[in-house]
Amino acid sequence: MKTKALFPQRIEGVRTPRAAEPETLILCKCEEDAVKASIALIGLTYGEIGARIGVSKQAVEKWARKGLPNKPDRTPAFQNATGTRLVEQYRELERMRRAEAGQVRERDRIAAIVAPTQKTWASYGRVAA
Repeated sequence: MKTKALFPQRIEGVRTPRAAEPETLILCKCEEDAVKASIALIGLTYGEIGARIGVSKQAVEKWARKGLPNKPDRTPAFQNATGTRLVEQYRELERMRRAEAGQVRERDRIAAIVAPTQKTWASYGRVAA
C-alpha cells in the first residue's frame, strides 16, 4: 500500500490543525502527554482517530503510551485527525530546550543539515518516502 493513502495530509470535514495554548503546551511533560491531550481536545475515541488516519485503534493506543513514531507522514496525519498541532509544538519546545542546554541530538543535527535540500526537492515533487 502507498503511505499517502494511509496517512492523508488533510481530512475532509476536520478543521485545519491549530496551535494549542501555551499553558497547555507547558503542562505536557512528555510527548505522550501531548498525544493524549490532542486526543482529549478532539473528544474522539482511539478507534475514531485511527479510522480518520487509516490505522488501527491499537496503533493510536500505542502512540498514547509511547509517543508518535518519528516518521514524516505520521505527525501531519495525526494532527489533521485531531485538529491540533500540540505534538509538533511539544517537539519544537523540546528541541529548543536541548539546544539551550547544548544537548542537540544527532538526528536533529542531521535533520538541520538536510532540511534545505529536502525543501528544494519538495518544491520539485521529488522527496523520498
